[in-house]
Amino acid sequence: MFRRRVEESGNTTVFRFACRIFFAHIVNVLIALVVYFLVENLQLIGIPPVEGLHAVCVTVVCSVFYLVFVYIHSWRIGQRDYNLVLYGRAEYRKWKPLTAAAVSQIPGLLLAVLAQLPEGGETGRQIASIFFFHFSWFFARFKETFPPIYFVPILIPPVLATAAYHMGYRGIYLANKLVYNLPKETKGRDKGKSANR
Repeated sequence: MFRRRVEESGNTTVFRFACRIFFAHIVNVLIALVVYFLVENLQLIGIPPVEGLHAVCVTVVCSVFYLVFVYIHSWRIGQRDYNLVLYGRAEYRKWKPLTAAAVSQIPGLLLAVLAQLPEGGETGRQIASIFFFHFSWFFARFKETFPPIYFVPILIPPVLATAAYHMGYRGIYLANKLVYNLPKETKGRDKGKSANR
């Protein structure tokens, strides 16, 4: 009688997928502000200020958050899409994560192009540094000697999101690859032994 909405079925469009990746950039701005504030006030607890520590801390913390965020969301979308395809509620689109990640990086691409222009180069570099906070240390170190450095972080989301999506679609858990798990038969035997005791 009532038609089910696409959102309620768990189907994530390319645009919504892209917005989730873009959301990581917005959250990274807040994280960078907090990290910068904490590093700036280290002297209050007796730690002397170190030159360049702000950029290193912001880059490390924002990179970890960004990579984990994009990976987890892409993996979950891949897993959800597998269930939708399995039950005939959606079609398999292998280019979906790549397209979504590319769309999410359009603002960064425009800023990277702007950073190469002599007229708006400095403004473009400043805004690009904010958009790519997880890459700020590399910008500070290589922006003068290698201006195309602003294009490098644009490549990360397409690679990461595509890999994570297809791992989620195939049900491959990265944690299982990194941590050794006992075989199921061994686990069953161990449970039986503990029950007999």
